[in-house]
Amino acid sequence: MKAKLSTLSLTLGLVCLIPLKLLSADLLKANDDFKTKQYASAKQEYLAGAKLGSAHAYYQLGTMYLKGLGGETDVINALIYFSLAADQNYHNAKSILNKMLAQLSEQKRQEIEALLANNKNRQVDIQQKYFPIIQTDKLNQKITFDGETELENRFYAEDIEDDLNIDLVSSFEDEDSADSEVPLLTVKTPFLIVEHDVARDGSVRYLNQVQKFGSAQRYIDAYRLFPLAKPEFNGKAVEFVHRSFMGTAVYDQFKIIDEQPSLYKEIRRITRKAESSDALADQYQYAMALLNFPWLEKTPNQAENLLAELAKKGHPGAMHEYGMKLYRAQKQIDKAIYWISEASKFGLARSEYRLAKILQTSPWVVQDEQKALFWYESALAKGHAGANIRAAEIKLTSSNEALKDINGAIIYLNSVKTSQHNNPEYDYLLALSYKDREQRDFKLVVKHLERAINMGNSANWDVSEWENLLSRLTTGRVRIIE
Repeated sequence: MKAKLSTLSLTLGLVCLIPLKLLSADLLKANDDFKTKQYASAKQEYLAGAKLGSAHAYYQLGTMYLKGLGGETDVINALIYFSLAADQNYHNAKSILNKMLAQLSEQKRQEIEALLANNKNRQVDIQQKYFPIIQTDKLNQKITFDGETELENRFYAEDIEDDLNIDLVSSFEDEDSADSEVPLLTVKTPFLIVEHDVARDGSVRYLNQVQKFGSAQRYIDAYRLFPLAKPEFNGKAVEFVHRSFMGTAVYDQFKIIDEQPSLYKEIRRITRKAESSDALADQYQYAMALLNFPWLEKTPNQAENLLAELAKKGHPGAMHEYGMKLYRAQKQIDKAIYWISEASKFGLARSEYRLAKILQTSPWVVQDEQKALFWYESALAKGHAGANIRAAEIKLTSSNEALKDINGAIIYLNSVKTSQHNNPEYDYLLALSYKDREQRDFKLVVKHLERAINMGNSANWDVSEWENLLSRLTTGRVRIIE
């Protein structure tokens, strides 16, 4: 027994030495595999989640080792993982741990407790290795938008449609919608809620449809053409994230009843069913309905409070939405980042992307491109197109030579050629790749830079940095040799 304890202690101690790229986890897939009794594949994902500090992964591994699911029963490993879950007050892990320890002899219990004590700093090591380090002295400072502390979240496309005399085309393919959809209805006026990055110049980047009814492409096309107020932090341009309501989504309850009665009836039907259910999935749908249709709330902050409750119960979607709600509102930033991080441990691609953006651009954390790249790569492995672009950017432009990887960037850019070929940033990064790759092609550098600049100008982006680069590359002394 003593030899086994020593080996296990060493194994856990070596976790932080494993390269970042090997630790991408997908606990949603693991849960599906666990339910269908595919224990071997579930265990591999849970182990990956455990190396990222996931309390859920710890608990599931404890259960598997205790019951011998996917292998032999291993009480020692079960104790270790339940202990790690208990350290985060996860579910009933502490109760299970205490019952297991009570069944051991005094000598064995002391040996186990000594082993567990040696791993108490595990979470601190993981936090330092993979997650944001909060700059606590900046938490009371806010990002402003032309002096305001928040952006207008209602967009009235009808006010500008008559002024748009061009044939609008989507800049690039949108992200997959979040899991907050309700059945699609035929509606007179489309309903649309979107979330997107706000670049330093205020332009709209990487738009994700959170909720949609009807054909809303014209709203999206119009919205992308009008930059928002530029986000600033202590007078310096920064990036942020925003959620905007369009079409029927800006209506109050009475206007929806009057103009969209079928939509109203469907909303009420779905929310009544979800509200009366005790299932976490149904409660999450109810919370999202409250978030997307604020007039449904019966008490102040009902949506936020329900999301917080569900996040604490371990629902990854609720973790993400609660964290994002706090982050967008710029309140309790440290708690917001904590919950986005927790959702990322589950392998939620949109959470991983947001966590990477926070690590790369947030003024409230110590910015870290290496950590950001890890989470971008984890998100892109799950099909997040925007993460491909951001990961390629780091590999092409990082000041950290250890992260520079021209060939890797080219692979990422090639993988989103179809979906991102009308994204100005795609052509800009492609130009950089042709400039820096072994077989440099100056004509293609200029071609893609010019295309990026033209598309960026059409979308009202600030492309002065790209124009300066093009000027430097195409301007110089001409020497005549006889």
